[in-house]
Amino acid sequence: MLDKPTILHIDINSYFATMMQQEVPSLRGKPVGIVKDIGRSCVIAASKEAKKLGVKTGCRAKDAKKLAPNIIFIPAQFDFCLSATKKLKAIFENISPDVHIYSLDEAFVDVTHCQQYLYHQSPLQLAKVIQKQIKDQLGEWVTCNIGISHNRLLAKMGSEISPPDTVFEINDDNKDAILSTVEFKDVCGVGYRLQEKLKVLGITHPYQLRFYSLPDLEPYFGPFWVEELHRIAYGEEPHVLRLLDRTLDHMKSVGRSITGYRVHDNEDEIKRILFNLMEEVTYKVRRMGLAGRYVWIKLYGSEGRQRWRAHRTLPYYIRHTTEMFQIAYHELYGAWQRDFKVIKFAVRLGMLEPLNETPQTWFPDWHRQEKIYQAMDKISDKYGLFTLRSGRLLNRDIIRPEVTGFFGDKTYQLGR
Repeated sequence: MLDKPTILHIDINSYFATMMQQEVPSLRGKPVGIVKDIGRSCVIAASKEAKKLGVKTGCRAKDAKKLAPNIIFIPAQFDFCLSATKKLKAIFENISPDVHIYSLDEAFVDVTHCQQYLYHQSPLQLAKVIQKQIKDQLGEWVTCNIGISHNRLLAKMGSEISPPDTVFEINDDNKDAILSTVEFKDVCGVGYRLQEKLKVLGITHPYQLRFYSLPDLEPYFGPFWVEELHRIAYGEEPHVLRLLDRTLDHMKSVGRSITGYRVHDNEDEIKRILFNLMEEVTYKVRRMGLAGRYVWIKLYGSEGRQRWRAHRTLPYYIRHTTEMFQIAYHELYGAWQRDFKVIKFAVRLGMLEPLNETPQTWFPDWHRQEKIYQAMDKISDKYGLFTLRSGRLLNRDIIRPEVTGFFGDKTYQLGR
């Protein structure tokens, strides 16, 4: 047992791209850009080789091509990466019971009370053991950074600023030096817009904030962010990390969105896309034993601020695709004026509660539908969602489930 809190932050280097290079050896050593799907133009992950040439996450494919003419674009394999994340989770939980998977490729592991230290003399040595275990489980091409400190902010900062495949500890001796040199892009909780506001005041490193009083900063950032920035200046955890201590009995909502690489104005096509997304949402809701009564839909156009959304709070709970589709498409979408072509679709079922705690319906048709969906779910659980599909989706390209970096449905994907 350690005398003070000790947190490890493990961050897999260039996760999506690295996992593809591990799976396909011919890609190793080459610049690789991961896109969501064929035809998509945004790079969601870049390999270490592509990053060295200036390709960044969020870069457009045509810009990435200019920076790295030989870059290879590959569609993301979400199921494959999720499977790897589950292996990572098993590695971490074998070391400590206090593990928080922060995103697909990173996790916090609290080893303060970890008996594993009986076999490893220091956090640094344990970190080296973890790096080896990751290679053993995921493959020799997979590397990671590990940051070590007494809280999550500094542990994550340590992994962000260290070179690939290294371990870095931030302690009382070097903390102030790090805070006076680290850039805000490597500080968890400080987004791009906030960075730009700070830059206008000439503040480029957290330590500089110590020289400003809270009243001086409040007109620029407001009372909430003044307090947050003051905490960060002294290396304390911001709100976004303190939220990790919050425990939820169950998920409160499940949503799904998709951005196309072209606009859609064909009604049959729009209908199919919305049904496809709702099929995934309701499947996840049923898998978690929940039902909801808040139906939400939002559409985006390709030009500027073209957006439309609608929602309805129901007096009863639903969990079947047919129920959600009736409300979201036939009622909410049916009332829309259709004044722009759609490029992005988003749906959500919220106000979720455990099914066994919701008022039960006596309608025979609902119970028949529930039996049908339960039977379909058993097949989906074994062979994958959309093994069985509605006639609306027959002979059509299916929008498959995907997992984003900071996956909001991690309770569903990984369990507790």
